[in-house]
Amino acid sequence: MTSVVFDTSILIDFLRRKEKAKDILSKLESEELTGFISAITEAELYAGKESSNMKKRDAIVKLITLFKRIDVDSNIAKTAGEFRRDYNSSLLDCIIAATAFQQNCKLWTKNKRDFERIKEIEVEEPY
Repeated sequence: MTSVVFDTSILIDFLRRKEKAKDILSKLESEELTGFISAITEAELYAGKESSNMKKRDAIVKLITLFKRIDVDSNIAKTAGEFRRDYNSSLLDCIIAATAFQQNCKLWTKNKRDFERIKEIEVEEPY
């Protein structure tokens, strides 16, 4: 089974009802794919203005349950700091990238350019 760390961008597409994102996430429900998210991705979803709407918040909660959440531990923090220092990417993106690195997974995103400098991980746009 394929395991992937999902960036926030794909989850936002799903919440916006984009068909291609829905197709990918259906693979999580059918267990064809194992999905991980960083705790940072969870925070980014709740930071969105729409999350103050209870219906939208319920959709976020339901969506998050499809994934295995990876908390930021000291190994991820150390790796993210090194990525930030070496590649000058945003710290939040570096934490998400470090999560993929620590899980030994690909990172799927719609913002490939945010991560492509980080040579230690494999980054793909799945659609």
